[in-house]
Amino acid sequence: MRIFALLIALALLSYSCNRKITDINLEETIESIDFIESFPQQDLPIRFGQKELQKKETDSLFIKSSIVAQFIPDSIFKTTFGKTASIKFHRKGRYAAEETGEIYLFLSAEKKEKKAIYILVFTKENKYSTGMMLVEKIADPLVQYEGKIDSRLTIIQTKNKPTVDGKSTYNKNVYVYNTEGLFTLILTESNEPLKANVIYNPIDSLASKDALSGNYMQDNRNFVSIRDGGKKGKLLFFIHTDRAGGSCGGSLRGDMVEVRPRVYQYNKSDDHCILEFSFSGKSLKVKELEACGNHRGVRCSFDGRFKK
Repeated sequence: MRIFALLIALALLSYSCNRKITDINLEETIESIDFIESFPQQDLPIRFGQKELQKKETDSLFIKSSIVAQFIPDSIFKTTFGKTASIKFHRKGRYAAEETGEIYLFLSAEKKEKKAIYILVFTKENKYSTGMMLVEKIADPLVQYEGKIDSRLTIIQTKNKPTVDGKSTYNKNVYVYNTEGLFTLILTESNEPLKANVIYNPIDSLASKDALSGNYMQDNRNFVSIRDGGKKGKLLFFIHTDRAGGSCGGSLRGDMVEVRPRVYQYNKSDDHCILEFSFSGKSLKVKELEACGNHRGVRCSFDGRFKK
């Protein structure tokens, strides 16, 4: 009986060993668990700065673009690099969250003079959830640009640049991965002087593969940005208004849910504001169903029509 049990154990061990792929680049199709485990495991904090981006990558951690494309949508890379097939990818690191179970992967992408490192999140079921650029290569040697994830799973991007008077300016963005499967911007800090006519759009770099996603404009100061919501019937939005000659304005970011075909609503239990978004072709109509005075001036509203 003991010999029989030993044979079963050896058979299971053999199956487990055979399942593991030593070089995923030799396989045409692989499972997500093999893709994930091919990334080298690291401890927190994990950080990448300009020195890491200047280094030549190790061939042993190269991964074919065709393998990456099986698990990561190419929309993440298109804005910076264009076609995914011409990008050189290398695996930089992996960390699995103990309490929540999600897995963070770090992947470098390089094409000619451009290079960036992305943070990618997989669920505990080994399914891709979301991703974003963590840090990119900067041509100016005086600029210090760093991206990291700390021991509390907070994602921090910092950029420092010296000024002509011997001081320095900085930008800091802080994100967290939330239960909806998205990165949420929770803090922005900067000591840079404000630039006229520049409006920060906090969701501009998020995925926009949904047919309704995009930027709907009246002008540069009155617009609505729509981005993918991570699941069917849900979208993200950021609306900004600046009316009455600049004396009345406001903005609001949130989730909207489909209530009927091509009609979505923002309706949070802790916010008296209710917005309705009606899509028709390349046109978007926004209407306040309940006043949104907490988010804009009293002499203006978010109501209006916008063109994609």
